Amino acid sequence: MKKFVYSSSLALLGALHLFASIDGTVMNRTSGKAASGVSITLLKPGAQGMQTLGSTLSGSAGHFVFEKDQPGGGPQLLQASYQGVTYNKLLTPNLPTSNVGLDIYEATKSPAVAKIAQHMLLLEPSSSQLSVDETVVIENNTATTYNNDALGALRFYLPPAANGQVRISAQGPQGMPLPRPAEKTDQNDIFQVNFAVKPGETQIQVAYVLPVGSPLTFRGRVVNVPGMPAGPLRLVVPPGVILAGADVQRIATEPRSQATIYNVKPAAGFSVEVAGRGSLRGGEEPASADDNESPGITEGPPQIYRHLPWLITLALAILAVGFIALYRSSPVRSPYQK
Repeated sequence: MKKFVYSSSLALLGALHLFASIDGTVMNRTSGKAASGVSITLLKPGAQGMQTLGSTLSGSAGHFVFEKDQPGGGPQLLQASYQGVTYNKLLTPNLPTSNVGLDIYEATKSPAVAKIAQHMLLLEPSSSQLSVDETVVIENNTATTYNNDALGALRFYLPPAANGQVRISAQGPQGMPLPRPAEKTDQNDIFQVNFAVKPGETQIQVAYVLPVGSPLTFRGRVVNVPGMPAGPLRLVVPPGVILAGADVQRIATEPRSQATIYNVKPAAGFSVEVAGRGSLRGGEEPASADDNESPGITEGPPQIYRHLPWLITLALAILAVGFIALYRSSPVRSPYQK
């Protein structure tokens, strides 16, 4: 009987958790102190997009509280806005809603706090087009966030043959990839991506396609954000594809995919001859620019919606496991069982 009462109590506590309040503290990790007066919004993903459940300001000790969350469980999102930068905290059903820590940082416009740790261009030629995927990993080892809309987090060269069609996604530390627009600069064919580079690792991907010619020549430029340290640029091609030219040097073969890696010699511009065909996408054709009906320089909705079914399934699975455990531990689940 005691075991049944204990199990029932656990079930009641689990049900109350679905209707519990949410409280916590906003911490400024740059100063190491609690942050007051920070705007915080509680959001919930849904079929119609992000639903705002409430907004508040952190108190004198950085404390905040939302008296009621959304009935029915499921993931919720705490979003703090500070110095023009948004900081998120995802609350899944298995996480406590009390004493939640929400971290923010002081912002700086100096690009020197960040550096480009990796810079790669993946070239995938097919019979009709050349798919180009540029991946840039930016490291910020300080306790401040770099945010400068005038300079951007990344600058890149978009060949005129791409006709302005480009897809960009940016992912911050412990975040999800978000679509970003390409912003024009005062230089021809040079664009920038505005994105807050928070402490940790940020990854930005730029993808576009070019028509092929015979012979196939790829011409690119090395473009950096002024004042941001940058490492070498690497070109990567699938097995069966060979690059040739005075501006590149073969340096390695990736063991798992057998992709060939080339180093681009330091120069403002470079040119390589591309021979062969291949893809690292499991044999599928590289995405065509025609597959993207809208121009890549327009901003789309956050990709958190693409993960919504998974998050809801996870929440339901957690609840199911709890009910199964309760059923198996109850002495009255069968009148004939002892």
